[in-house]
Amino acid sequence: MNALLLVANYDSSVGYAWWLMESLWVRLAERFHGRLNVLLAYPSISTIPKAIVDAPIRIVRQDFSSSDIAQVISQCKFLKRHRVRSVYFSDRPTLHWRYLLYRLFGVRSIIIHDHTPGVRTPALGIKGLLKRSLHRLPWLSVDSAIGATEFVRRRLIQVNGLPPSRCRSAPNGLPPLSATVVPADLHGLFHIPEEKVLLVMTSRASRYKGVEFVLECLVRLRSSGDESLHFVFIGDGPDLDAFKDTARTKGVSDRCTFTGRRSDVSSLIEAAHIAIHPSRGEVGYSLSILEYMRAGLPLVVPNNPSVCGATEHNVTGLIYPEGDVSAATQILLTLLRDEALRIRLGSKARIAVRHYSLAKTHQALLSAFKETYQSWNSRDWRGK
Repeated sequence: MNALLLVANYDSSVGYAWWLMESLWVRLAERFHGRLNVLLAYPSISTIPKAIVDAPIRIVRQDFSSSDIAQVISQCKFLKRHRVRSVYFSDRPTLHWRYLLYRLFGVRSIIIHDHTPGVRTPALGIKGLLKRSLHRLPWLSVDSAIGATEFVRRRLIQVNGLPPSRCRSAPNGLPPLSATVVPADLHGLFHIPEEKVLLVMTSRASRYKGVEFVLECLVRLRSSGDESLHFVFIGDGPDLDAFKDTARTKGVSDRCTFTGRRSDVSSLIEAAHIAIHPSRGEVGYSLSILEYMRAGLPLVVPNNPSVCGATEHNVTGLIYPEGDVSAATQILLTLLRDEALRIRLGSKARIAVRHYSLAKTHQALLSAFKETYQSWNSRDWRGK
């Protein structure tokens, strides 16, 4: 039987950061089980997530991250040995010489799912013409590119130079809650004074996410004489200690709580009053932003189009000019002083987030696969 290969970029134990991809792999496996052998290739294997163990997926070890010629030869042998006819990558180039070799070893379709963050410069002039021309050459380009949001789909066309007919979107969404989320006692849990208004942010502790921007806002708030806000950052990562040091240096460590990695994120978010997400780049929005919305929190986000795509100004949140500490601080002051505004924006956000469901993500993903497979008349497609 021919095979569909799903490719992981990290060790099998990195599930906490990959739950969305895992859900997509499981849905594809359920869809194609019995028609194709569904393989999931990890570069290394330690602990395998339960969702993957329970799915009709065969786990294999094969590293597809390297372009070293010896590794590429190993990859091609793997593809031939397992009769792989379709490969599903995430966050890989839309054009690469390896794809030609993969096809020579039996692969008929290559699909990438782009979750990479940020705004990029559109390819114009000769550069744009060259990119578009290369993507029209047979076998070197992917057969289909799926954007994690509509923003990413447009970026694939405007920046990468892919033909629009080969670009699709499967907008990121949230799974349904298995039970009612009970708000945590954030004040008591982290010894925060009861009178403080809680500003929350959840993300990887990386400078790219803009945590130091929030610390600058706290400095401005303190200078203005306002002491009512307390910042709660939920997450871990390489820059967490640097953030704590910066907070101490700027004299606002008493107004910050860095929780580290937590398993009760939803409960913590539910207990907050305002959410901020000053990231330098996302995919149009982030899953964290959707989680803030589901918790009914008013949002504070920059006007970066890769970040604010799910936020409607003065409806579900307030948008400030990217990098403008004064403007963001003024928005925070406004929300601090106007509880009715916080409630109105949060209520609208809770309604708006219903549009972003994981079920819709899965449906769009399967539609993208169906269209791609039908384009080369695959005998393996028996679409319903």
